[in-house]
Amino acid sequence: MKSAVILTIILKSLQLFIGLDAQIESLPGKAKKAILMYVCGVIGLEKNANSSKISELLGGISHDKLTRALKGENVITGSLGLSLLNFCLSQTTGGWLIIDDFLLAKRYSSKIEGVYNEYDHVTRQRVKGMRIVMILWTNGTIRMPVAWSIWHKEDKRFLGYGANGRPKYQKTGYCLLKVNGQAVSYRTKNQIALSLLNDVMATGLNPKYITFDNWYANQRNLKRVHWLYLSFYSRLKENRKVIYQGEKISAKDLASRFPISMFDHKHNAYIKALPVYLPGFGEIKLLLVRKDRHQEPGRTKFLFTNNLNASAPEILLRYRSRWIIETAFRDLKQNLNFASCQARGLLLQENHLALCLLAFVSLELQPGWNWMDYQARTIGEKKLLLSSLSFVNIRDQFFLLESQKSHARLIPLASSDFAQVKDCVNRAFEILKN
Repeated sequence: MKSAVILTIILKSLQLFIGLDAQIESLPGKAKKAILMYVCGVIGLEKNANSSKISELLGGISHDKLTRALKGENVITGSLGLSLLNFCLSQTTGGWLIIDDFLLAKRYSSKIEGVYNEYDHVTRQRVKGMRIVMILWTNGTIRMPVAWSIWHKEDKRFLGYGANGRPKYQKTGYCLLKVNGQAVSYRTKNQIALSLLNDVMATGLNPKYITFDNWYANQRNLKRVHWLYLSFYSRLKENRKVIYQGEKISAKDLASRFPISMFDHKHNAYIKALPVYLPGFGEIKLLLVRKDRHQEPGRTKFLFTNNLNASAPEILLRYRSRWIIETAFRDLKQNLNFASCQARGLLLQENHLALCLLAFVSLELQPGWNWMDYQARTIGEKKLLLSSLSFVNIRDQFFLLESQKSHARLIPLASSDFAQVKDCVNRAFEILKN
């Protein structure tokens, strides 16, 4: 059975999340099967993983049961984040945190709660989409989304047109979203991020540092992070004023005073660190960066940290470590059907996102596999391999078979790279039979 292989991998990863595994196990049999099959479908389908497509691909469960599973009040959403945080707490390394947001494009969805007309920085055009604010924990190997929230656009009252012909609006302080007919107070992305960070740190997590781009480098966020005794590494806008040797000057004008001959060439960039004072915050170390050839290139950029003992290369590398969250966003959108749910209700959307995140961590926590001449290391490669494998039971012994190749040979499960999951095979088949 094709779905049994994927389900076995999910069940193996769930063993690392004791609280979450127990909660799913405590659900009625049909609800448990529907939730787990939905996660299997998110992994097994290349795109458009909705209830109908998942039912068609996997069989053995109707699309109505899958839809009802999404309608359950925070079936997974309420406990998944805490379970992932508990996993991070169990790791021997402190890791680090990354804050960022991204847009889930839903171009043809005009009536979905949480979908608004937004500017997409990737395509550089306005599209209908849902914006997610997320905090990711990572140790450089494992990527773990530990907190997330959907941002809702603020409702504005149209006041007419000004003298220049442009429309004028007044902010209302409420979201366009309404819950049970009641308006919901508006929160900016920065306010959401700060609330998520407070929740994460309240669990006792002790990351080495936190990194974010200049959108989240406002005065309130910086002070809160500093109050939490966290070292932060962020990016400064070029027009942001700093005080250097008693003079108030923009970061851009300050950089122009130093020729590139005064910079050190490290890690494919020219860098120079300066101690400066950031008005409204305090002492920081500013890093001038030129000709950066990293994934986030730029002729001149300005990085800064509250860790005054950090070296110039350390500031550069720790800010670059923010890029890991971009790879997680890419996997969620391209490989795990993060934007495929077309349900109109916000609760269904939230539960779909949570189940996609469960699929993500299920694959993330599994080591790389070798199948014949194929190596599966990334989430995309693991997904591709799992989608082609089936279990075959011969005389009470399980074999793995790749069904897409006529010349494929059977490999005993016990002697394959998948031997570590054999303790979950029988449990997977029991769930599928119910």
